[in-house]
Amino acid sequence: MKRTESGKWKWGLLLPLPLLLIASGVCMTVHIFRRCQQVIQQHESHEALLAALEPEAFSLLIYGGLIMAGMCLLVMLCLRLVSRGQREIRELREKNAAMEQLNRQTQALAHHQRLELIGTLTSSIAHEFNNLLTPIMGYSLMALERIPEEDTELYDALVEVYDASRKAKTLISRLSDLSRKNAGEYFREVSPDELVRKALDVAAPAKPEAVELRLSLNCQEQTIHANELQLSQMLLNLILNAFHAMKAAGGILTVETQMEDDAARLRVSDTGCGIPESVLPHIFDPFFTTKQAGEGTGLGLAIVAQVVEEHHGSIHVDSRVGKGTTFTVTLPRSFDPGGQESSNS
Repeated sequence: MKRTESGKWKWGLLLPLPLLLIASGVCMTVHIFRRCQQVIQQHESHEALLAALEPEAFSLLIYGGLIMAGMCLLVMLCLRLVSRGQREIRELREKNAAMEQLNRQTQALAHHQRLELIGTLTSSIAHEFNNLLTPIMGYSLMALERIPEEDTELYDALVEVYDASRKAKTLISRLSDLSRKNAGEYFREVSPDELVRKALDVAAPAKPEAVELRLSLNCQEQTIHANELQLSQMLLNLILNAFHAMKAAGGILTVETQMEDDAARLRVSDTGCGIPESVLPHIFDPFFTTKQAGEGTGLGLAIVAQVVEEHHGSIHVDSRVGKGTTFTVTLPRSFDPGGQESSNS
């Protein structure tokens, strides 16, 4: 900062110099022209006039040179000041961009820490719920064994209690799985159809009433070598995004699976609001979201892209505003988690 102020002071001190040169040159030039008029009036012969004007012409040349030197120096000073100002503006913009980047990184770190805390709490809460559901299921079975056969009404009620607690236990178990950290040893043979069913079970409470669900599961007993936890999280993010896109007006969610050659294709389609073309290039950027505060973190599709990349697959998005969006994920049937694809034996 001191260096900048010192530089401004030096250039400010030099600025009057060209102005002084120009002013003095103009004044002396005007003076010479007046003297020339007097000389012209005093001399009648051509030879005497030229001899009298010769020193004045030499002085005029000198003072004209002063004017030109002053103007050149003034232009150089102005260009220097403009260049310096532009450089300072550019430096300020770079500093501002660096501060914004640092602020974004700080916010991202804080958000990541909050997500880790939520994951830890989810795992703890799931464990506690599991401990509560275990005795409910156990005592329900014990009660069912002791109820007389003729008491069908109470028997059916206890069966409902047992089935509800079993479904809750399954749901809590899947939530607990999603909160685990992923590692290479989790890669195993996974059924795409079963993945879709499990993801829909977890997402069922978030489904709007006006949304119709359609399934087209065509992988049957075929499997792919994959990380089940990661793919479950990927499908869950795509399904929840589709629910959000159709929350206002309703629509149809279609989930398809298909095995083609050595790859599995998962397709999640909705008839929601669609994605504008200006937004499409950024949908996989971390922390980018068009949702209102509290409705999204901007990490869902970033996680989807990361999972697809880790499985050496590809993802394609087809969206039209007002018509809906389709995400098509293609995953190799088998590959080496260390980085190389391998053929399925």
